[in-house]
Amino acid sequence: MSDWATYTLADFLMFSPRVYFRLIERYNQALWPLQLVFIAGALAVLVPAALHPLRVRIAVPSIFALAWGFCAWQFVWMRYASINWAMSYAAAAFFIQTGLLVLTALLAREPASVGGLRRYGGIGLAVFGLLAYPFIALLAGRSPASAETFGMMPDPTVATTLGAMLMVGQRTLWLLLPIPIIWCAYSGLTLWAMEDPGALAPFAVIVATLVFVAARR
Repeated sequence: MSDWATYTLADFLMFSPRVYFRLIERYNQALWPLQLVFIAGALAVLVPAALHPLRVRIAVPSIFALAWGFCAWQFVWMRYASINWAMSYAAAAFFIQTGLLVLTALLAREPASVGGLRRYGGIGLAVFGLLAYPFIALLAGRSPASAETFGMMPDPTVATTLGAMLMVGQRTLWLLLPIPIIWCAYSGLTLWAMEDPGALAPFAVIVATLVFVAARR
């Protein structure tokens, strides 16, 4: 037992911070400017969702299902799994979340009534994931080429999705929460082990989501 006490989170990493962030940089460079396409597509449904949730109750989970599926395939499975064997299982979880979002779109009903705190909290979380998350790389002292964007990288995709589901009053929200919350915890611990200041963002997403979910009308 005394040997276990000497271990830190960094001892469980399968890669160095340099390898990880270089992987992101090469990924972004290979697929540029697809990042802008995903952001524009998300804005196209989030702005109407903030004004009239009923009109876009099918479009919102559909666009997010596309983002989760693409991220699972191109980043988690094709790239991240090459330096971290656990990502093969994470990719499966992301594909499951994709299916849940598709199911949510197919079974779309009139949104549930949403209180002010949950609604505006959802808008804030979606804006954070979509427009603010890319700047975390700069704040953390990393290269802009390692910026994480919606649809391309898991963390901003998770944050934006959770915000959108809170915003529109998704009735099956409880079904969509477990995988994003677990991913945020994993990602936050990984970044923490790498001593990257960006680790605070996934943890903040968890706290904000739970607070807004608990909010009553």
